[in-house]
Amino acid sequence: MQDSQKKYPHLTYRQYLKAGVLPRDWWTIGIINKAAKERLGYPTQKPEALLERIIQASSNEGDTVLDACCGCGTTVAVAHRLKRKWIGIDITYQSISLIIRRLEDTFGKKISDSIILDGIPKDMDSARAPATKKDDRLRKEFEKWAVLTYSDNRAVINEKKGADKGLDGIAYFLSSQIETEKVVFQVKSGKNNRSDIATFITDMNSEKAQIGVFLTLEEPTKPMRDEAMEAGCYEHKLMGRSYNRIQIVTIREMIEENKRLDMPSGLEVLKSAKQKSGQFQEQLL
Repeated sequence: MQDSQKKYPHLTYRQYLKAGVLPRDWWTIGIINKAAKERLGYPTQKPEALLERIIQASSNEGDTVLDACCGCGTTVAVAHRLKRKWIGIDITYQSISLIIRRLEDTFGKKISDSIILDGIPKDMDSARAPATKKDDRLRKEFEKWAVLTYSDNRAVINEKKGADKGLDGIAYFLSSQIETEKVVFQVKSGKNNRSDIATFITDMNSEKAQIGVFLTLEEPTKPMRDEAMEAGCYEHKLMGRSYNRIQIVTIREMIEENKRLDMPSGLEVLKSAKQKSGQFQEQLL
């Protein structure tokens, strides 16, 4: 090496203590099988192993990772696990909701306190902006935000719903050891009247749901509330309490009072019922 340095002084030589293998230009990463825990059903979901290799190869701990089309959040979830800062961007609130739920399931509920969300309604003016646009796509995003936010990201959006017709989302709750019941949602951004509630009740019954949540941008009228009260109550035997079958919730209540769905999740039902009766086996949890 010394002779070479004398002959070619402009060259720099490095000597490695151990021989290694040059990285190949192709990788073999297994697909996400149907039984995999990380599988979310998102159509373009990538394996975490793939993003882990990319992130480790291109960044260090404390660096910032940007995913401009973050989809179901594989990049941000892996970046967080690898102690990177991250920024995720997506055009639909449905993706944002899925990512939040994914991060909470992986790292715990407290992680939501450290996430900064931009581009979503935070006051009544920012809620009215997409809700009153002529563009159907923007109004649809408002409806998704309303349903997913109020349900704490537990609902599923009805993608087949037509323009201002039908139900906007659906969620499930455990009503017994092995049975579930439905909660359905409808979002309205314009003026409403009693007939809107009557139609919603018909749609809820057609879906065979026990609870219906009517989310409205405008304040409900007294006839609307009266119509909702006439639908009666659902008696939740496991929880030992009753719920109005039709619940009218305003966007203002969601934003200013942080009002959220008051139906317990399946796990919460089981824990409460087990404490009361002791009848449930651990494997049910």
